Amino acid sequence: LHKQADMQEEKNRIERVLGATLLPELIQKVLTFALSEEVRPQDTVSVIGGVAGGSKHGRKAAWKFIKDNWEELYNRYQGGFLISRLIKLSVEGFAIDKMAGEVKAFFESHPAPSAERTIQQCCENILLNAAWLKRDAESIHQYLLQRKASPPAV
Repeated sequence: LHKQADMQEEKNRIERVLGATLLPELIQKVLTFALSEEVRPQDTVSVIGGVAGGSKHGRKAAWKFIKDNWEELYNRYQGGFLISRLIKLSVEGFAIDKMAGEVKAFFESHPAPSAERTIQQCCENILLNAAWLKRDAESIHQYLLQRKASPPAV
């Protein structure tokens, strides 16, 4: 569909949803596709962000992909807003304390001056997500179990 699309808007829509898969091998193909010549450099961020937002596995794979390809991605976007957007889309969905530390440590050794504030905000957001999950996970789990056991009356 991407190759057949005539309009860039249609290509962009397709690029954003490519990451909505749970299959690890397809997630890797989409990430590789993101850096290919078939995707405009300014649209690579949306493709990677789509993978990160598609699933827990996608988020982990996107973060690994960014770390593995950091030099290329940074050189591509270093001074503009797209580096901040890439970081935000890729890491702010994590909800484990240790991920905030991992993100912070990565960017301490791989500085991105134009994205410093975004990195700080993302680390704070990860810690907030983790605290929320610790506080409410069991209540949400019980609620969902009750909903499953007794479907609403029609």
